[in-house]
Amino acid sequence: MNKTNILRVGILIFLYVFSFILSSTSGEKITTSTVYVGGSSPGNYTRIQDALDNITTNGTVYVFPGTYHEHLIITTPVHLISTNKDSTIIDGDNENYVVILKASNSTLSGFTIIQSEKKFPFAGIYVFSNHNTISNNILTDNFYGMQLGYTASYNLIVNNTIYHNGRCGIYFNHASYNRLIGNVVSDHPVNGFGLFEFSNNNSIMNNTFTENRYTGVNIRESYDTKIISNTFIQNQVGLHKPSTEYHTIVQDNKFTNNIISVEEERDAFVFTVIMFDILVFFVFLIFRKLSK
Repeated sequence: MNKTNILRVGILIFLYVFSFILSSTSGEKITTSTVYVGGSSPGNYTRIQDALDNITTNGTVYVFPGTYHEHLIITTPVHLISTNKDSTIIDGDNENYVVILKASNSTLSGFTIIQSEKKFPFAGIYVFSNHNTISNNILTDNFYGMQLGYTASYNLIVNNTIYHNGRCGIYFNHASYNRLIGNVVSDHPVNGFGLFEFSNNNSIMNNTFTENRYTGVNIRESYDTKIISNTFIQNQVGLHKPSTEYHTIVQDNKFTNNIISVEEERDAFVFTVIMFDILVFFVFLIFRKLSK
């Protein structure tokens, strides 16, 4: 083979390899590890969801102050962060959930999250994934401030301000092994925090529950809850806990100006027996009086 033919074969091989590489990458979504939303820099996104759709796994989305009228669905593990929670607002415009956290191992920090749809089961934040950190947010004017749904586990909810939502500040439903630490939860018509239906092994520590018009914390049918070093102020009931077989740990909490500090749920069978006995006694008295 002469030199000209060798050169031709080399060029053909190069063109084939280059075209293969190009074709294999042209169909892929271009992503990056750090993106910015808002602000004035060229290339920044204007919508948070667009940034989330183009972030690499474990990447960071920085959001500049502003009001973003969006409904976010987080499907890739990500750090979604703002540095000014008072002026970085995600507004759901009274429709649906405002933020849905599907991806595990994510961070959501530094936002004011408002105006979910005002009926069950909608919330400012809805979590049904694991090992997330939700911190330093303001949740207000939603139906639920935050809801953890079925099997949401090992989440850390820390240093959030949750107030004046339509029903409850935080609601757990079959959500276990989560930690609620250092939050301020106030001004709800039902519960500051409602923990329901076998949401087991959750820890509630160093939070403040104020002026919730039914309970600060309401625990129903859930095992091994730890309620440690919380402050309960001016709730109708500071803490409602289940009966003793649910093994609730209550330790070092402070109760101030609640109508009832701690209310323990009566065992349903025992309560029924007592009521039946009282009814029998009154029937006996009535018949005794009529027989005279």
